[in-house]
Parts: sequence; structure tokens; C-alpha cells
Amino acid sequence: MPLRAGRKQTACSDQGLLPDSTASPQPTRNQPMYPLEDGSFAPRNQWYVAAWSQEIKRSPLERVILDNPVVLYRTTDGKVAALAAFCPHRGFPLAKGDVIADDIECPYHGLRFGPDGACTLIPSQDVIPAACRLRAYPVAERWQWVWIWVGDPDLADEALIPDHFEARLTDPAYRNAGGNYFEVPGRYVLLHDNLLDLNHVPYLHKATFGGDGGGAVQIPEVVAKETTISCTFTQPAIDCPPFLSALFGYSGPVSRTYVSYFYAPCLHVIVDSISRLDPATGVTEQLGDLLHIHAVTPATATTAHYFQGEGQNFSHTEPCLSEAFRSSEMVRAALEEDVSATRFIEQSIAMNRGRLSEILLKADKAAVLGRRMLQALIDAEAPATR
Repeated sequence: MPLRAGRKQTACSDQGLLPDSTASPQPTRNQPMYPLEDGSFAPRNQWYVAAWSQEIKRSPLERVILDNPVVLYRTTDGKVAALAAFCPHRGFPLAKGDVIADDIECPYHGLRFGPDGACTLIPSQDVIPAACRLRAYPVAERWQWVWIWVGDPDLADEALIPDHFEARLTDPAYRNAGGNYFEVPGRYVLLHDNLLDLNHVPYLHKATFGGDGGGAVQIPEVVAKETTISCTFTQPAIDCPPFLSALFGYSGPVSRTYVSYFYAPCLHVIVDSISRLDPATGVTEQLGDLLHIHAVTPATATTAHYFQGEGQNFSHTEPCLSEAFRSSEMVRAALEEDVSATRFIEQSIAMNRGRLSEILLKADKAAVLGRRMLQALIDAEAPATR
């Protein structure tokens, strides 16, 4: 009779089964990891966005997080399970299997694993080896995201997840909509560079929302703390850009300030504040804020996950303005421009044997500080976790 949970377990070597590996390949100390120091990849003892909540259903989803292949699914009570993605028997990808009750079943030989990673069934034998288990990763749902911790599980403090109210994601004054996702063929730091330097907007995005005053070209005001950076751009008197006119129903002069907040190592929230402007008196009247919401999660050394959403604190009517804007062709096209830029730079790095020579500009201050912040988080961890 097959053995289920609660029956005696024996050592792995007794049954010829391999233990699930909890270690993932990491760059060697001399391996170029531009723009970080050689051998550095990403801070591991941190929370990262693994998926939109709506992506994780009863059917399993596989995603690589910091070189860790992970399978995610929901148990019968709706909780998220996150396990090492390959069956320890023959390495078959579990995302190809089914979820049965709270267990995931390998479609190769029928082994089942519970949400804690323990093997609950081996159809061909009674005894379950003690080492026949999967690594289970800590997860937490906040706002519309599932956050995951792939580092030391004993350090997985949910208080380290960025404050979602402070970031305006759960502030009831804002109505926010998530759902955009890209698998990016480029290293994650390049996306952080992009989001910390909005001087690219009038050029990279001139065909979408960056034209006709849609972006500022200036050296922003930058404030850096231990794990956060704010970057402020101002346009005190401009004609309302066309994409903003469509959202606010107003086409006159405006004053615009947008502040990009980076919560290392994953989250960016850009608060885009628009006010009606009387050019004769300089008097302004607030029209509202837009939120541009971004999360960047390393996948491998040269690929990343990119999550994006939109929000607003005005026009709380149906249909949801933020959802309409988030899912619009213009936003999709603009995000694809950012993804393309990342891909092109990744190709340049590959052609230059993993390194690039840079000429840094004054406007690069926030991006450089962001890189240093990531490097400091990596350096604060034990060398073995790099």
C-alpha cells in the first residue's frame, strides 16, 4: 500500500532518490556582472514580487526567481504555495502536473508534495525517504502582488516588505489597477537604471506619451536614504500633454511635478501630480495624481520579471480609469519601448564580453545611487549568498 503523510520515512540514500537542492547557481567572484561588482548578482535576503495575485490559480505556474525555479499554486483555502519547481525524483517540472487537494502531483511518476514541500505519496513504494521533499519558499500577498523570499527563510520578516500604504498602493484615496507583465531579456539592474532616470522619456517614448511635453529633460532633485531614493522632476508651466488631456478632460496650461520613489530592491512608484495653471497669476488648482507602479524582480543573471500598473486619485467612477489606462495600447507600447531598450543594452553587454565603458552624466545621480544601494545590500550578506 502506498505510504501517505504520517508514515515512517527513511534516508534518501536507502531508496536512491536525490534530495531537493536548495542552492541555486550564482555568479563566480570574477564573473562580470555589469553594472555591479564582478561576482555580484542580487541581494537574496529580500522580498521580491513573484507574480500578480490574479496569475496564481489552482493550476500551477512556474517562474524563475533569482535563479531559483519556483512553482506556485493555490491551495483549497486560497493560500499561495511556492515550492522548488522540479521533482526530486527525476527533475520533471512540476508545473506540468496537476494540483490535487492541497498537493501538487508530478505527472511523470505520480509523486505528490504538500504546500510545505513534504512528499505525501510515492505510488510505487510504501516508504517515503526523509530527503524526498521540496524547498518551500515564504510568500506574502500585499495589494495585488504575491511577494516571495528566496534567501534564508529564518530571516523572512514580512515587515521588510515596503509599506504599501506609504507607497499609495493601498491608500483608499487612490484607485489602482495592476496586471501588466513582461519577461525581460535583460538584467534587472538595467530596468532600475531606466526607472531612476526619467530623462529618457521625451526620447525613448516620443512615439507614445513622451512627446509634446510629456517628459522633462533636467537634472532632478535626488534624495537617498538607506534603502529608498526619491527623484523629483518639475514642469512648472507647460501645455497639458495630449495623454494627460485625455485622462483629465482638460487641455489648458498645467504645472506638473512627478516624483519617482525607489524602494530597494524591487519597487518603484512614480507620483505624477498635475495642476491647472493660470499663467497670468501663477495660481494652480490640483487636477489630480497619477501613479505609475513598477516592480522589477531578477530572474537569471541576464533576464528579469517586470510588473506594471497604474493608479489615480481622481475620477473614482466606473469604468475604472486606471484599469482602462493600464490596459491601453499606448501604455503597452511604452512598456515595450522600455523592454526593448533593456534588450538592446543587454546585447551590447554580451558583445563587449560582459562589460561596458560608461560616460556618466549629472542626470545619472539617482541611477548610480540605486546601483550602489543594490551593491550595499549584496555586500551586507555573506559571500556565499551572492
